[in-house]
Amino acid sequence: MTEAESITAWRSRAILRLSEARRDGRDDDARQLTDELREVHVALGERRTGTTEEQRTYLLARSTRTPLPELAAVGIDTNRWPEPPHSSPARSEPVPASPDTEQRLTRIFQSAGPLGDRRATRPRYEARYRPQDGHRFQGALLPWAIWDTDLDIPVAYHGDKDLAEYQAESASQRFREKRGPD
Repeated sequence: MTEAESITAWRSRAILRLSEARRDGRDDDARQLTDELREVHVALGERRTGTTEEQRTYLLARSTRTPLPELAAVGIDTNRWPEPPHSSPARSEPVPASPDTEQRLTRIFQSAGPLGDRRATRPRYEARYRPQDGHRFQGALLPWAIWDTDLDIPVAYHGDKDLAEYQAESASQRFREKRGPD
């Protein structure tokens, strides 16, 4: 197999040669081709050869214990081959950080302050679809509630989603202006 050719193209030719060797009774050639197929696919599973797509396809087939159809057609069960590693061989063991790096990171985190100080800003009021509340005006259902998120209660109801959203946003903005930032 050459570096420039894909595993898929090489495998197709190797399978043809394997079929011919078996048909012609050349058991040594068939065994050698089977060994080559195994070696290349082991390297593929270790991400040492092939394209990313070929690696993904092979690793997915192995993880689901599904033999590759091309190989299964000639009687090769890939599930009998060595398992691919569960992590990429290119990854190495983590290297401990130097004391200088540790100090810099510690200073960065100290300057950021505790996480508990950061509250997600959310609007005081929001529109929620709540037809289950059953509020009506002159017989018409008012399914949209303007919801007070701090008190967790509805404060008004509307029949129109856009109007409810507009009023919730306006009320939240006025509340922020009056009360100031948290």
